[in-house]
Amino acid sequence: MPVALDRGFTYLVPEDMATPEAGARVLVPFGARVLVGVVREAKAEFGPDDDPAKLRELLERVDPPGRPALSLDLVRLCEWIAEYYVAPVGEVYRMALPGMAMGVDARRARVSAAGQALVDAEASPLLSAGSEDAPALASRPLERADRRLLEAIADGQTGKKGVAVATLTRLEPPIPAVLRRLGELAQAELVIVDRDEAKDKQARRELHYRRTDRLRGGADEAGIKQIVGRSKQRRGLLDYLELQADTSSDPWVPISEIRGPFPRARVLLPPLLEGGLVVSESRLRALDAFDLDDGADPGADGSKGLTLTGDQRRALEGLRAAFEAGRFASALLHGITGSGKTEVYLRLIASVIEAGGGAIVLVPEIALTPQLAQRFRARFGDAVAVLHSGLTAQQRLDAWEHIRAGERPIVIGARSAIFAPVPKLRVIVVDEEHDGSFKQEEGVRYNARDVALVRGRSLDAVVVLGSATPSLESWRNAREGRLALWSLTTRPTPRPLPEVEVVNLREHLPDPETLLSARLRQRLLDTANAGEQSILFLNRRGYTTALSCKTCGSFQQCPDCSAPSMTYHLHRNRLMCHLCGHIEAAPSHCLSCGSTELEHGAAGTERVEVAIAAALPGVRMLRLDRDTSRGKALLELLGRFRRREADVLIGTQMLSKGHDFPGVTLVGVLRADHGLGLPDFRATERVFQLLTQVAGRAGRGDRPGRVVVQTWAPDHPAIRYARTHDFEGFAEHELEARAKSGNPPIGHLALVRIHGTDRRAVDARAQAVADFARALGRRIVLAAGASATPASAPVEILGPVDSPIERINKRHRMQVLLRARSRRPLRWILDHLRHRLGPDGRGRSQTVARVDVDPYGLL
Repeated sequence: MPVALDRGFTYLVPEDMATPEAGARVLVPFGARVLVGVVREAKAEFGPDDDPAKLRELLERVDPPGRPALSLDLVRLCEWIAEYYVAPVGEVYRMALPGMAMGVDARRARVSAAGQALVDAEASPLLSAGSEDAPALASRPLERADRRLLEAIADGQTGKKGVAVATLTRLEPPIPAVLRRLGELAQAELVIVDRDEAKDKQARRELHYRRTDRLRGGADEAGIKQIVGRSKQRRGLLDYLELQADTSSDPWVPISEIRGPFPRARVLLPPLLEGGLVVSESRLRALDAFDLDDGADPGADGSKGLTLTGDQRRALEGLRAAFEAGRFASALLHGITGSGKTEVYLRLIASVIEAGGGAIVLVPEIALTPQLAQRFRARFGDAVAVLHSGLTAQQRLDAWEHIRAGERPIVIGARSAIFAPVPKLRVIVVDEEHDGSFKQEEGVRYNARDVALVRGRSLDAVVVLGSATPSLESWRNAREGRLALWSLTTRPTPRPLPEVEVVNLREHLPDPETLLSARLRQRLLDTANAGEQSILFLNRRGYTTALSCKTCGSFQQCPDCSAPSMTYHLHRNRLMCHLCGHIEAAPSHCLSCGSTELEHGAAGTERVEVAIAAALPGVRMLRLDRDTSRGKALLELLGRFRRREADVLIGTQMLSKGHDFPGVTLVGVLRADHGLGLPDFRATERVFQLLTQVAGRAGRGDRPGRVVVQTWAPDHPAIRYARTHDFEGFAEHELEARAKSGNPPIGHLALVRIHGTDRRAVDARAQAVADFARALGRRIVLAAGASATPASAPVEILGPVDSPIERINKRHRMQVLLRARSRRPLRWILDHLRHRLGPDGRGRSQTVARVDVDPYGLL
């Protein structure tokens, strides 16, 4: 069931219903509600104390026989995820299906003209098959229940807006087999179901919204607060629309785009519309924002005729051989930045499609890699389905149906695309497999890279993990033979990897406003004067990271989080908490002492953009971060830079996501050591990966590239190895450090997080979880015999302690860390701990405990 309870539910199959197969959706009574559940593979067996008479019956089958919503391999994948990641099984199944597929029924029904004629007739005879009024009617006569269903639809519909099918399942008294009857009435052309009519997206209209001009910038803050209320999401939505109006050529934002960052947009918008802060209008629905909309020939691909390098050819031949063998194979494609990994993917997938198979390509964030999506569309045309967060619920369901029917055998998307129902799936590619966004940090905390390997094994498919900076887990697996290793050591272009120059900021102090050292400043000017482009990287968005008082030293803090300060955004004149989304107007005086002497902290991308534009007149600037690249604004910004309408692009880690700008010959890293001080065992690895990926944006065209890295810690291993593009040297150094601490990939971790609004309740729950885990650990030691000691325990339990960020959005956070040298004892403890997780208590004292297996971060 689509609920957070970590268990399955047993129902009886009615005598007149064929037993649904595993993966089929069924309509069931659940308490006072009617919900859609998914049938599991395991068969229920009654014990001596079970009474079948007390079980409730299934109401209807949602999926027709032989066409379950989830194939058997996806059913087994969901069960594996629920088991391995210790996740509620219902949440896993819900995650594997589009949202509308798990609604009671997403369709709306309305009567046709023929159906209305039957309803209007006072005593019309029962129609039989072949009647002129209902040529498509089923072979049986129209029964009394059919007429009652028609009347219910006619009474409930308003104009052309039909009745939600969900309401038809709750009629009193109930209509037997209501969904089957509805289908037969639709086939008889007596009822119209909206989903059938909604296939032509270009003819559909959708609401667009914009912030009103009369209130933008000059509105009274108290008046806005009164309208917005205490909702951070509503304030964030208002801010989002204001930013769109200021940064995009079109201030109107479609509801499909708003729903990406704000899934509850339908609830958030009405008060803003009523209060006059937002206005709406209906427009024709736009095409997919990541489709080819520039008039290019979908069949044309400039890279198609390129000659492969020797490394590319050997890797492609090896992967094709693995595919042709028809057995599971997994490989790490380790290629330096710009070495042509994408071309290997394309040619491998072309072979798969030619053989009648399908493919899934996972990318860190599809919205940040439109170039990659367009390359696939250019090579394969309409065979490609692109899944991204900007799709509406209906669009996602439609894409899912197309994929499931085999009409689009290639799926490219972010981590959730691993659940795409591709028939005859033969290849799964995980591009930039090291990226942390493949790990889901909320709900079911799965890692799409690892799930891809499990799904590939179950289907005898080929799984390719690609990266210039592989995760240490994948690198170790490759070195130990669990993954085949294919290396791309040269670029297809005549230009080698860019030269990296490290600037020691202790010797060459940067300008406090631009953050540029004299050397990097001169490099920027020389590059712009030569007609070439530059990228500046600073992994900190906003204007400044803090606003503090010169008199008393206090920071303007978020009222709901324990972060030391909020980020100031100049363009919006707002303070924002990047943890919980709290937004407030920038104060004119210190909230602690009343002083008007406020000063800004460390600079972010917004401040650097303003400062460089003032310091280097004539140099055209663009900024790429979360504030400037929402929705279609991202495509506009990337297009402008690719068309060389700007000389310098400054941005955050979004710049490292596989962008290819042939005109870029200089990359400057303003603070390379940012992130090294975080209390996280992956901090060094993340900084090395980020620096290497950003550096790889330079010199990808026909001119050589150069990278200037500014840092206060030039001797740190992450920076020292990134300077020479030496991944293997870094991996050897870091694996040695991990071995000493027992951290992954040498050891294995599970992090139990406990949070709630009541600090005492959180403390008590965390202590109880830790005590129970330690008791389980002692049982393992005792089972090992007299030679075992607590010091040699196979599972180390650390905590409970406050999380590094102790409070987020008014919720206190504590954690217990479980560390083990092997998986088996850790799995045993997690299996027993499973029933101690989830919500506990009521009201304000309620706490929630969830486990994160193989955590990517510890913050």
